[in-house]
Amino acid sequence: MAIEFSHILTLLYFVVPLLLTGVISGFLAGLLGVGGGIVIVPILAYLLEVSGIHTTTPMHVAVGTSLAIIVPTSIISARSHFRLGNVDFQLIKQLGPSVFIGAFGGAILASYLDNNALKIIFGSLAVLIGISFMVRVIVLRHGLPSILPRTFIGSAIGLISSLVGIGGGSLTVPTLASCGWDMRRAVGTSSLMGLVIAIPGMVSFMIVGFASNVDISYGIGFVWLPGALIISFAAYFVTPFGAMYSSKINQSQLRRIFAIFLIIVGARLAISGYLSGGMLVFGG
Repeated sequence: MAIEFSHILTLLYFVVPLLLTGVISGFLAGLLGVGGGIVIVPILAYLLEVSGIHTTTPMHVAVGTSLAIIVPTSIISARSHFRLGNVDFQLIKQLGPSVFIGAFGGAILASYLDNNALKIIFGSLAVLIGISFMVRVIVLRHGLPSILPRTFIGSAIGLISSLVGIGGGSLTVPTLASCGWDMRRAVGTSSLMGLVIAIPGMVSFMIVGFASNVDISYGIGFVWLPGALIISFAAYFVTPFGAMYSSKINQSQLRRIFAIFLIIVGARLAISGYLSGGMLVFGG
């Protein structure tokens, strides 16, 4: 009973940081179509590590929990973007199946990586994508390629996004932009694509974590339920505002905001992966 009570006290101590994480991630989900995972993963990994709730694989738990949070935030964000006319359902039909299948592979691959490796992969990917968004978009073609390269692209988006716990916007948005899609429409469609990634990714992380006998209080596999519920609750109220604001900001500003967040968060996390015993994020 004493152990359970201490867990409850620890959880209460982190309610405010989790709520703030939900506010930030929810706004970004609506604004950038990224599902908020780019913010959720590093902050949640840090909180898990310093809280004592889970100390062996905080990145895996953060990624799995992030995917669980992306499910409701993607629904809210996609609904808001749909009302603004920014969701391309034909594109979802073309790219969605391969993205869905690839998302299952992300959790399986993550189970073979240790905590530091996952931090380095997440951070490095975020930095590279952020840098690409600082560069002017080069439209390579108008429309998606033929079925084979399209299947490869979709599978890669699903696998990598599930592996690092993001909604796919970090990869889907630049892919669509390079294929001639308007930035706002790319963001809106990406918000729905996040749901296609998050559902199989979340289920896979639950199964893989359960099979690995992960010891985490109030969790299912690699999904920490209190964090998922609290962050989702806060994100629910602010995600529509992010979507509304995305239609008012010009495309160059939208890309710049996207890039800054990716580079800053990614660099901090990637560097920490190389420092033995270092803090995950925010100094130390």
